[in-house]
Amino acid sequence: MILYFSGTGNSKYAADVIAELTGDEIVSLGDVIKNGERAVFKSQKPFVVVCPIYAWRFPRKIEELLKKSEFSGSKRIYFVATMGQNSGNCEKYCKKLAEDKGMEFMGFSGIVMPDNFVVGFKMPSEEEARETIERALPEMRRLGERIRDCKRIEKTDKTLLPGLMSGAVNRGFNLFNVGKKKFVVSDKCVSCGICESCCAVNNIKLVDGKPVFGNNCICCCGCINRCPQAAIDIKGKTEKHGRYVCPEYSSADR
Repeated sequence: MILYFSGTGNSKYAADVIAELTGDEIVSLGDVIKNGERAVFKSQKPFVVVCPIYAWRFPRKIEELLKKSEFSGSKRIYFVATMGQNSGNCEKYCKKLAEDKGMEFMGFSGIVMPDNFVVGFKMPSEEEARETIERALPEMRRLGERIRDCKRIEKTDKTLLPGLMSGAVNRGFNLFNVGKKKFVVSDKCVSCGICESCCAVNNIKLVDGKPVFGNNCICCCGCINRCPQAAIDIKGKTEKHGRYVCPEYSSADR
């Protein structure tokens, strides 16, 4: 079973590529969180978690979900991360999570995908994004083949001071970037509701046709990037950065 979380489609695409090779069922962790479902996963094949890295670690909300989830059937679990350039010490936390669940850690590996953190960077053009994805495809397929054959996978990237990046820097990210944001909605908003439907943590509600934001944002940036009118911004931080959705999917997909 492949368990994935994706804000703008990068991790969904990696999960789809791996699933094509393994023949595995795919489950959206975003849907599990959004629908308030009991996190019970059953699979005779190894579990595979595919997730983006936020500040050199899996999103805190995803870690919390996996920690309280019930896994039955296979006792093996793999972790695959979509990332910018490196994964920090993310592997360490994934391994501990597996051990705490009494599961066999089958390895961690990161895949470089188009950077989609619109709060901090200018988004790639579609051409640039497709080039990055094309370079990543051989690694996705290699991982899919190894997972299919129940072989271990390994981390191949390196990070300067990984403990610091996944430790103090990650804590700073969660302190200052997760939670309440200064969201601004322009008059370009057409009340389509995509932002509300794509928010995995139910942080957005349409009120009188306009999105209203709560205090539970996990900074996946899905609402900003997926808005078809580019009507949502974080004041002073995203207006000039463009928007990004994995070019393999429409803006309606998560």
